[in-house]
Amino acid sequence: MIYARALHTSTLLTNAKVLVTGGANNSNHYHNTTELYDLSTQTWTMTGRMNYARAEHTATVLIDGKVLITGGYNITDALNSVELYDLTTETWTMTSNMNFPRFGHMASILSNGKVLVVGGSNGTRFLKSAELYDPLTGTWTITGSMHVSRFDFTASVLTNGKVLIAGGVTDEDTSGGNELYNPSTGNWIPTSDMNMQRFGHTASVLTSGQVLVAGGFSDNFTNTAELYDSSTGTWTSTGLMHQAQAFHTASILKNGKVLVAGGYSFSSVFSKHSELYDPSTGTWITTDSVNHTRYQHTATVLINGKVLMSGGATTDGYLNSTELY
Repeated sequence: MIYARALHTSTLLTNAKVLVTGGANNSNHYHNTTELYDLSTQTWTMTGRMNYARAEHTATVLIDGKVLITGGYNITDALNSVELYDLTTETWTMTSNMNFPRFGHMASILSNGKVLVVGGSNGTRFLKSAELYDPLTGTWTITGSMHVSRFDFTASVLTNGKVLIAGGVTDEDTSGGNELYNPSTGNWIPTSDMNMQRFGHTASVLTSGQVLVAGGFSDNFTNTAELYDSSTGTWTSTGLMHQAQAFHTASILKNGKVLVAGGYSFSSVFSKHSELYDPSTGTWITTDSVNHTRYQHTATVLINGKVLMSGGATTDGYLNSTELY
């Protein structure tokens, strides 16, 4: 990449290019820069700058192909600002602010085209609030709040259209639990607990419709993985990863396998370990390691099936290096 960055976003556009936005390259510098990766030339070029520098924000591709950027933080402030990227003009325009500033939240595009934003932190406390963005009107409306405030959790859109919220940390006097958002009612209902409480994990919706949760941190780093079945609302354990790790990336490949790479491992060591989950056998196999240890990086599945890994932090600082799996 042109700039070193971590805590950024990396999004596959409808024109097959990858848009990288924002992030940080040290504790006092946050990016409003954005850049594009062109698979056909394997090159990076600058594109329009966002109106606000931000890290730990979200990026969501809307039905019309535009990219919705929500929230994040910069140096001292959590943000409620929201902007749209138009890939045809390579420009950014502001849209309506969220009702609440937040970073470390989750954004999910629903089957009706609206975007559900939920949880995160406002810099003082973790949040349970949720809101919906309507691309047709460019406005936000508050929807039902989760039962528990959450940070470092996952959000997965299920095949039935509901959104599964799993794990995370909370500042409430409760162990939390998992819950489901129903877009037709705007309400949240509890669902069964995972076999292990965890945060900093990944969640991947498999071709079977099951959700694979892998790794994360509980009392320590874990190599456990489990599957959520939306038809029964239950969790079952599946094969153990070869290495315990958290804050890694998980990418669903075209063959249905899941690639887990990078993050933290035991003793807070940055990791270059990677492995593959095979849903047909419920087992993990090790694969080629990442060339650079990475944490707070991104992984994006390209149209040719390869995975683009970009940026992140390591023991030597922030990275602008990228690699293809």
